[in-house]
Amino acid sequence: MRANAPRLPLRVGFDARWYNNSGVGTYVAGLLGAMSKLSEVELMVYEDPANPVPELAANCSRKPVRCGKYSLRAQIELASLCRKDRLHLFHSPFYVAPFFASCPVVITVHDLIPFLFPIAPWAKQALVRFGYQAAVKKSAHIIAISAHTARDLREVLHLSGEHITVVHNAARRDVFGPERQPDELRYLQEKYQLQPRYVVVASAGNWQTKNLQAALAALDLARQIREETFQIAVFGPEEGLNSIRTRPTNIHALGYIPVPDLAILFRHAHAFVTPSLYEGFGLPALEAMCCGCPVIASDQGALPEIVAYGGQVFAPGDIAGMARAVAELLCRRDMLERWRNSGLKRAADFSWERAARETLRVYHRVVFGEQPEMMLAAAD
Repeated sequence: MRANAPRLPLRVGFDARWYNNSGVGTYVAGLLGAMSKLSEVELMVYEDPANPVPELAANCSRKPVRCGKYSLRAQIELASLCRKDRLHLFHSPFYVAPFFASCPVVITVHDLIPFLFPIAPWAKQALVRFGYQAAVKKSAHIIAISAHTARDLREVLHLSGEHITVVHNAARRDVFGPERQPDELRYLQEKYQLQPRYVVVASAGNWQTKNLQAALAALDLARQIREETFQIAVFGPEEGLNSIRTRPTNIHALGYIPVPDLAILFRHAHAFVTPSLYEGFGLPALEAMCCGCPVIASDQGALPEIVAYGGQVFAPGDIAGMARAVAELLCRRDMLERWRNSGLKRAADFSWERAARETLRVYHRVVFGEQPEMMLAAAD
C-alpha cells in the first residue's frame, strides 16, 4: 500500500437480482437500504432492471444485469463487471457465487435446509447441495444470519469458525411497529373477514418444516381447554393447508398478503404460533414481536436464539404446552400485555442499521485482513 494513500470508500458489488418477495429478497432490500446510507462504502448494485431494489441512497450505482441468476452467462457477465467496476469485493446474498470474480467474494447463507430435509427431487436437491459446497469454497468469508446457521455451516459443511461471521437480520421498522391506526380493524374485517380475537399461523412452500399440523392441533386444543372462540388466520401459500386432512374450524386461509397487511394482521392478533422444525432465522417471529404480537415458537433451529426472552418457546411436538399458552393469552389480559411488552423489548435488539455496520466490518476484514483501520488505496 502506498504511503499517504487517499482514503476511499470500499467499492463493493452486490448481487441484488435476488430481490423479490422471499426471505432472501427481504434481506437484500433491508441490508442495501441501510448500507446505501454509509459513507464508507460505494455500492455497485447489480439488479434486474424489471425488478429494481427500492429506496436506495445516493452512494449506489445501479447496474442492469438481465441474464438468469443461475446461468453461465451471468457468471461471465458478473466476472466482467468485477473487473470493469474495479471492485474491492463482491457480495452475493445467496449461495450462488460468481466463480470467476477477480476480487474476494462474500456470500450470505440463510440456512442449510437442502442438507437437512428432503424438499426437492433427489437430482435437484443434489445440485443445490453442490452449489452450496462450491460457493463456500469460492468465498473469502461467509455471513450467517444466525448463530444456529453458523453452527450448521461448521457441523454440516465442516467449515472453520474463522471463516464465518454472524450478522442477524432485522425487520422493516417503517412497516412493522406496534402503533395501531383507527381504521385497521375495519380493514381486516372488510378484506379478510377477520376480527379479534384471532391467532396467526404461517404456511410456506417448504411446509414440511413449518410443522403446520402441530400449530393447528395446538389451536384446536386451546379451544377445548377454555372453550374459547377465536379465528385462525393462516397466511402464505396454501400447500401446507392442502396437505392437512383434519383441520380446526374457523380457519381463514389468507394466501400471500402484502407486507403492510401482514403488519396490521400481527398488530391485532392475540398470538403468532410458529412451531417450525427448522428456521435459519425466523423473520416472521421477529416481525410479530415488532408489532407487539405475542409469539409462541418452537425450540428448534434459530427460533429460540431470535425469540429469546421475547416469546414463549416449546418443543415442536408439545401440543399441550402451546395450547395452554394460547388459551392463557386469550383469557388473561395481563399475560397478553406481558408478552406483548417482552416481544417489543426483544425486537429492539435488531435493526438493519446494525446489520449494515456489522456487514461493513466483514468487508473490512476481507479487504484489509486484521487491520481494518488502514486506508484503502485507489484501485488501479
